[in-house]
Amino acid sequence: MHRADGRPTPRPRCAWSGRSPARWWRSRTYAGTETAAYLQRLTSAAVGRYPRLDRAQIRWHLVDVAPRLLPELGEKLGEKAMATLRYRGIEFSLGTSVDATTVKLTDGRTLPSHTLIRTAGVSASPLVATLGAETVRGRLAATPQLTVPGFDGLFAAGDAAAVPDLAKGGDAVCPPTAQHAQRQGKALAENILARLRGAPLKPYVHKDLGLVVDLGGIDAVSKPLGLEPHGLPAQAVARGYHLLALPTLTARTRVVTNWTLNALAGDDFVRTDFQSRRPGTLQDFESATSYLTPEQVREHSRPLAARA
Repeated sequence: MHRADGRPTPRPRCAWSGRSPARWWRSRTYAGTETAAYLQRLTSAAVGRYPRLDRAQIRWHLVDVAPRLLPELGEKLGEKAMATLRYRGIEFSLGTSVDATTVKLTDGRTLPSHTLIRTAGVSASPLVATLGAETVRGRLAATPQLTVPGFDGLFAAGDAAAVPDLAKGGDAVCPPTAQHAQRQGKALAENILARLRGAPLKPYVHKDLGLVVDLGGIDAVSKPLGLEPHGLPAQAVARGYHLLALPTLTARTRVVTNWTLNALAGDDFVRTDFQSRRPGTLQDFESATSYLTPEQVREHSRPLAARA
């Protein structure tokens, strides 16, 4: 928006201020929907600081390969979320995707834009691929006891582990959410102690408490314990759950204070130039270049194996 406001003619300004799709892949995550919802609110509030920009020039277009929005929440809440976001001006293209790294859709349409935000959900650390263990969609295949088959003494939990969801049964695995990761961490610690003491390991079992999707402001949809609130009640559920997930009273107080200040004074806008204008990659964020290759892992572990 800052660059668009500095353009001399309306036509280039329109191109620079046009917003591209927040590309969201169908999965147990819904980061793309929340990202589009929050950034739409952010740009709508910030446009008042740029007198040369027309609010109508800013477009948000959410592209999803799934036929419905937020399928995890069910058809009713998905339609409610779409209606809420459409009322705020967000456009949708469902059942399609983005062709390569351009903003050309697989259904043939092309969206003019200088900004592409891709949210593809949670992925495991690249370190997982260096272990040579069996994986499920990039995550370590783990047992219900959080052990990794074929690797004695190796445990896995959280985003890096595909742990069977015993509460659902069948071939279901636990989604990579904080709800499961926090509880798996505790179960993993208890199983490590049990292994050291020679006691049997306990399987991880947790029934999903539900899902919450924060759409910004008083807008939200959620599905706690089978209920389907939306709007302010759903926002109360979402914020309440996030507060309970924080470990200390100090952290909760800071978050509540920040929410209160934002509600009363509005959002604060800060421009950051990330990575000297070059595109960032997952390897940059994960510092993956510091990981050992599978060959290096075997070389370093060979002396340990000889001593054993």
